[in-house]
Amino acid sequence: MEKVTFCCCKHLDHAKEHYPSCKLKKCHNLFAYWERDEIWLDGGRNPRDVQFCSRRGRLNYKSACIEGCNECSDYEGEERTVEID
Repeated sequence: MEKVTFCCCKHLDHAKEHYPSCKLKKCHNLFAYWERDEIWLDGGRNPRDVQFCSRRGRLNYKSACIEGCNECSDYEGEERTVEID
């Protein structure tokens, strides 16, 4: 098990129990994002690599609401450590 520490919005949800059909991945030790299973991709019409937000739902970019990248108007920063299997 690896850990990655990064700054992101406090509303991003990285709780594995909330998304059992998705896998947490790391992007070059910079941050964590979700890789969704084939069942959610709808033949390629939906993105595979996403973030999930407790306020806005699925965010279609893996870097969404990571500090300095694609922040929304609800952004509230925090430092977070996530365990990657």
